[in-house]
Amino acid sequence: MKDLFKILPIVAILASTLVTPSVWADPASDTASLEQRLDDLEQQVAILKRQLENNKEDTTAQAATTPVITANSKDGFSIKSPDGNYSLKLGGYTQVVAREFATNGNNQGYGSSIIPRRVRLIVQGTVAHDFDYFIQPEFGYSNTYSSITATAPTAYGVALQDAWIDWKYFPQATIKAGKFKTPFDLENLQDTRYTSFTELGLTSNLSPQRDVGIQLGGSLFDDIVNYAGGLFDNAADKENGYGGFATAPGDTNEKGGTGRIFIKPFKDTSIEPLKGLGVGYAASYGKGKGADIPSYVTPGQAPIFTYNSNVTADGPQIRTSPQAYYYYKSLGILAEKVNSQQELEYTGGGHVYRDKPTNRAWEVTGSYVLTGEDASYNGVTPRHNFDPSSGHWGAFELVSRVGELKLDGSIFSENFANLNTSISRENTWGSGINWYLNGNVKLAVDFEQTKFDRGAINGAQGEDRKTENLFTGLAQLSF
Repeated sequence: MKDLFKILPIVAILASTLVTPSVWADPASDTASLEQRLDDLEQQVAILKRQLENNKEDTTAQAATTPVITANSKDGFSIKSPDGNYSLKLGGYTQVVAREFATNGNNQGYGSSIIPRRVRLIVQGTVAHDFDYFIQPEFGYSNTYSSITATAPTAYGVALQDAWIDWKYFPQATIKAGKFKTPFDLENLQDTRYTSFTELGLTSNLSPQRDVGIQLGGSLFDDIVNYAGGLFDNAADKENGYGGFATAPGDTNEKGGTGRIFIKPFKDTSIEPLKGLGVGYAASYGKGKGADIPSYVTPGQAPIFTYNSNVTADGPQIRTSPQAYYYYKSLGILAEKVNSQQELEYTGGGHVYRDKPTNRAWEVTGSYVLTGEDASYNGVTPRHNFDPSSGHWGAFELVSRVGELKLDGSIFSENFANLNTSISRENTWGSGINWYLNGNVKLAVDFEQTKFDRGAINGAQGEDRKTENLFTGLAQLSF
């Protein structure tokens, strides 16, 4: 625009020259003067044109090197190169959890608590276009009671939840290496911010949570088929390398393999009620060794089963898990079963006793979004954010869950565990409501009741552990 104003006076002079009569001027001289002026004007126009082209090139060059900075509810805080080959994104979430064990004669001695259950910073991004990275440290409490007779959750220091790189040159076959969620348990693979309940269901007792290894995975046929498989350190049941285990994942075990396939057969069909159906199967095989064997817990994270102190893992460990979910409009259902077999041994009275018991667990979780938003495996997004002045209250979701964990009877008959202190079975049901104020804030209240066979906390022979009645409150902020 500034260049235009430079041209206007020249044009005005030329116009006045052309239209103003010159009765006294010599015609030949006047013609020569006019031609000179036209030449000068053409030179001025050419100079201005070059300046405009140079300014445009400078602007383009500057845009090609200027980072793109964003800060919003969807992407958090991020910085990215203009070509997208390099990026850094900062995110995270905090979950403050309040727990109250009902005292109606059934309390096991666990007191009420309010703790920062999960406090996680997420650093992720891309390097050289084809390599993604993800780092997630943990600053919260484990909220796992340290023993069957403990009365309060144990706090832990800073721990590394995830740290991996992913080579995605071939989108259908990416290679991931580091520490990350094991491709096995459907509910565990769900982002913790989107799970229906504050804690995972009973199947998580028999599933590896995270492990260190290398994995090949990807999606095929427009995300209809998803697969993942790899070689890992062979973490024990429920092992995460954090939260109740002093050892690193699978540090005493031989390496093991884990694989999973998940198919959404009707995703691209016109059958609307079946588009949200997904079915899958996961399996793992490895060799356990030494004291790297699990303890199992209740929904309130109270330990209810542990092997005798002289029992060690010594042989193959095989886990399988059929799994499925279904989402249609506001309805959601997630179901899975896990079988875990581990060869064990102990020495007593000069004899070596061996067994390979199979423990089993299952769960079904249902949800329904009362405000009409779509239910999904990746959480609920409110149609309208919380704003009472506009008559908007966010989204409300009802959730319910039932499940069972059953220990192999041979564990007790062959003295690998004590029925007077460890349960042989737990059955749980629960319900709650989740309130999504917006895409970043979630509040929840749950109640879960869990009943047990045997394993009285006071070690009384033949008695069942008292029923656990648990109220849980959750306040979550994520970005």
